[in-house]
Amino acid sequence: MNKLHMKGRLLQLIHDEQEEGIWDFQVTEAVMAEYGVSGAYWRGTTRVTLADLFSSGIIESMEEKLDEHAYFGTDRILFKFRLNEFGRQRMRDTALI
Repeated sequence: MNKLHMKGRLLQLIHDEQEEGIWDFQVTEAVMAEYGVSGAYWRGTTRVTLADLFSSGIIESMEEKLDEHAYFGTDRILFKFRLNEFGRQRMRDTALI
């Protein structure tokens, strides 16, 4: 069985936590575990993908805080994301939900 493309899976994970939102590092950990990848490259790849989704208006930030544990790097900002209505519509359009 083929796995869903990573961007689609990131959106599904955010969708699943719609009420509370989900932190970028939590989404990253979940998708890396599911896809069996690890390391700085994959953390960076998921972070860039989340930034693309944010800048395209599909997800929105509910909260931000400083990365005290240097998950993405010292003094980086962490984001708690949720889908907006446009994002939910795009997921419906592409059969992700």
